[in-house]
Amino acid sequence: MLAAPLFALTACETTNSDEWTGGATTPFAQAERSCREQLEFVSEEENRREVFIGCMAALGWQPRAGASIDL
Repeated sequence: MLAAPLFALTACETTNSDEWTGGATTPFAQAERSCREQLEFVSEEENRREVFIGCMAALGWQPRAGASIDL
């Protein structure tokens, strides 16, 4: 019974810390949250991935080779 809410929360995740390297300056969860908030200001769907990756890089995170960054 407890697994259903937990599964519902993890099913929405589109990126995770296993797909990123770095973090010397900003913890992953904080960086991800901040960068997702910035996506509100990106009007073109095609630019969202690049903006997110750039934002994460500014906070000290780089995607690992072959990472699937779906937003």
